[in-house]
Amino acid sequence: MPEVKEEATTNPIIPDVRAKHLGDNSLIKPKGYNPNADAPYVANATLMPSAGWGQGRKFSAEQLLNQTTAKKLVILGDPGIGKTTLMSYFAVMLARKQPEKLGLTAQVDWLPILLRIRDLARVPDIGILDFIEQFAQKTLGIATLPVGFFEHWLKEGKALILLDGLDEVANPAKREEIVDKIRCFLGQFQQNRAIITSRPAGYRRDFFHTTEFPHYWLQKFDQERIQLFIEQWYNSRIRDPKEAQRCKDSLKEALEERQRIQLLAQNPLLLTIIALIHRYEAYLPRKRYKLYDRAVKTLLTNWEKRKDVDEHWQLEYLTRDDLERLMQRLAYWIHCQGDTEDKEGGTLIERDKLISKLGKFIAKQKQLELYQAKEEAKRFVQLVQNRAGLLNEQGQDYYAFVHKTFQEYLAAEEIRYLQENNNFKKVLKHIQQYLHNPHWREVLLLLIAQQKPKKATKVLKAILERDTAYEPWLHRNLFFAGSCLAEDIEVADEDLVKDILQQLVALETSEDELVGESICYQAMKTLCSLSESRFEKQALQLVKAVGDEVEEEQLWEYQAKLGEKEAVIEMRLEQLADENQQVRISAVEALGKLGKDSEESHQALLELLTDNDKQMRISAAKALVKLGKDSEKVHQALLGLLKDENQPVRIEAVRALAQLGKDSEEVHQALLALLTDNDKQMRISAAKALVKLGKDSEKVHQALLGLLTDNDKPMRILSVMALGELGKDSEEVYQALLALLTDEDELVRMEVVVMLGELGKDSEEVHQALLALLTDNDKQMRILAAEALGELGKDSEEVHKALLALLTHDDQQMRLQAAEALVKLGKDSEEVHKALLALLTHDDQQMRLQTAEALVKLGKDSEEVHKALLALLTDKDTFMRFLAASVLKQLVKNSGEITPALIQWIEQHQDSEYTGRGINVLWNLVVQDER
Repeated sequence: MPEVKEEATTNPIIPDVRAKHLGDNSLIKPKGYNPNADAPYVANATLMPSAGWGQGRKFSAEQLLNQTTAKKLVILGDPGIGKTTLMSYFAVMLARKQPEKLGLTAQVDWLPILLRIRDLARVPDIGILDFIEQFAQKTLGIATLPVGFFEHWLKEGKALILLDGLDEVANPAKREEIVDKIRCFLGQFQQNRAIITSRPAGYRRDFFHTTEFPHYWLQKFDQERIQLFIEQWYNSRIRDPKEAQRCKDSLKEALEERQRIQLLAQNPLLLTIIALIHRYEAYLPRKRYKLYDRAVKTLLTNWEKRKDVDEHWQLEYLTRDDLERLMQRLAYWIHCQGDTEDKEGGTLIERDKLISKLGKFIAKQKQLELYQAKEEAKRFVQLVQNRAGLLNEQGQDYYAFVHKTFQEYLAAEEIRYLQENNNFKKVLKHIQQYLHNPHWREVLLLLIAQQKPKKATKVLKAILERDTAYEPWLHRNLFFAGSCLAEDIEVADEDLVKDILQQLVALETSEDELVGESICYQAMKTLCSLSESRFEKQALQLVKAVGDEVEEEQLWEYQAKLGEKEAVIEMRLEQLADENQQVRISAVEALGKLGKDSEESHQALLELLTDNDKQMRISAAKALVKLGKDSEKVHQALLGLLKDENQPVRIEAVRALAQLGKDSEEVHQALLALLTDNDKQMRISAAKALVKLGKDSEKVHQALLGLLTDNDKPMRILSVMALGELGKDSEEVYQALLALLTDEDELVRMEVVVMLGELGKDSEEVHQALLALLTDNDKQMRILAAEALGELGKDSEEVHKALLALLTHDDQQMRLQAAEALVKLGKDSEEVHKALLALLTHDDQQMRLQTAEALVKLGKDSEEVHKALLALLTDKDTFMRFLAASVLKQLVKNSGEITPALIQWIEQHQDSEYTGRGINVLWNLVVQDER
């Protein structure tokens, strides 16, 4: 079972305002705080939702229906991540009368209704209820159904409606129509639970509003889930336990030794293919192109192992030897049709267009009449889709490769096939034409990876010598050459390799302000990508040779990445005994990143949980969470820390237990006991931990409600925020929140207003309370009330007038915030635009920056905005320069106006300490434009 992750939301209140009111206490974090630790997976899949404090929660997809009070929700996920499998699992569990496995009550006789949305789109003239009845009769073969059968279950609220694959409706207009139809159907039977799935590509947030439909992301497999998949894979396929164990150990060892392939294994579809290759080949290739070669051959030939294959051979003219060659030609042609919004999904092709092109290929290859070739093309598509699984139907009459990896590899093979006919110029032509085009990046890398040493040398020289825009500042040719080396190519010219590596090291060790932090980071990333290649030792030696130009911590990171990880772990373990506390803490943090497979690291961190130094105990708990070490020893040690004399240690132990996801009765009871702790901060931490573990009980609810009337202002604020994070939208919560609108503290009232908007309770009482605040003495309160009303869809004339009045307020900050609020409410008028433009020439640089940012968000990135932001790049204040560069990056489009102005600015400041800021912006503009 995968995991899901709740999609994070933002909050209008500025975090540093909260921090000022809450005090500089590291244990009381403003919304947006990210503890930077992921809960471990508890099954084979993970989801994540919209939690107010930083990143959303992560938990097993199996718990999804138990983790939210919402009736309806949306699951987003990349190709091959397991969306359809998850929906099928939900349906099967209900069909087997096991609803408790999904967090549903066993007292209800649930009816699963699983539909592919593309099938709905094929019959636009009938409603969803009629379609369900037709589907049951025609597809499921149910001859007769009782009159009103499905309608009865739906009206009783006993159905789980599973609508899979919104992205498979390829036509945008038809997709909007089907969204309207789904909303109408779910509104008609709103008492039922419903899940809608889609790829992110082509999905719009206005399809299903998050206040009614919380959004979750299906997560990639982590190391634990990969291991679990391997266990289950071989257990289900090999009956002999000893042979199954041998195969499991062999595959796990192969993945541990091949980090790049292990990254591919995070995708369940690709992991399945990797397991297939390992089962039938008994080994895994080290190089990517060899793995992809085996993957394609395995998919094209694995189904042939069935005994009845000859009886079901569908093709009349093509032989088995023709399949891969034809797939290469097809992949190249499809890839040339253009980019896809989806990084992992193949390019969509209409069925008629696909059959027509395939027909021409087959006619030429087999000397056939075109009508014969087209019929063969139809049979070929059916075979490759149903038997090999390389092509997939993506909606009505559209096809795509099941994963973009296969499209890219086979396209590269087509170019290599053309090259083999003494046509090396074909390779160089593709490099000249497509270098730095992200759509072609993997194709070129896979092509170059297979070149002989002399030709690989020619390719590298062609890349470095290519006339690429902005190369003196962005060094994209150099970075791509480094990526080619990371493919472990053989190069005939050793001096050329040394020169590439030296240039990368020189960039990485340059001053950020001179070359740009984006460039330094890219150089570091490229050097680290040489891990497991023949160049990793040489690269590390060159990094070490620059001496003091590389900070010690950074050097250790390079060593860990480039083949000396064990030595770094050993050195870090020695530092645990250092007299300096900061050195010890740094060592603990490093072990949390490096020591995943080191038993010695694990033991050392466990021992530190009882260290005399409280900071070491906290750091050790955090490190163990990062390592995902959820052993019984770790849990017992963390349970012990719940009784620590130091409050920060106790709170960190609570967080660690929640993040490790250990859902034992002992942990549950310990956290429940903390709900009545004397320390109010502990009560909040325990409540949040219990929710993260799926233990959102009435006790948790009441503990937080009790803190809403606490004498301590930060406690009232934190309890409001926590209730919002938990999605507690009961009448009791609303009444408590409404009462707090008269709280003596301004920030408490502000937080309540924001929360009322976010919770989406559209009652007359809430509406009137917020409308009253539009005339509040506090300007900020008026703004927040207007925004909250907007969140509730109450952008009435009254709201509009209140905000328009603030556009002429004496306080410039007030004018800016009023304009931003009007924009959020969809009131982007000429009046708003003029008010913002007037503030763009304000004396205060902070005001100019905020105004420019607001205009950028509005899409009003005019010449005036550009000039104001470019001027701020030379501000005396370092932080102001940083913020100006950040806002410029938001423009993200390489228009005919901003790039020349930016280039001129960089040339004018070439030798200044500010140049790097401009280069950062240029990198973002150019690279973003290419994506």
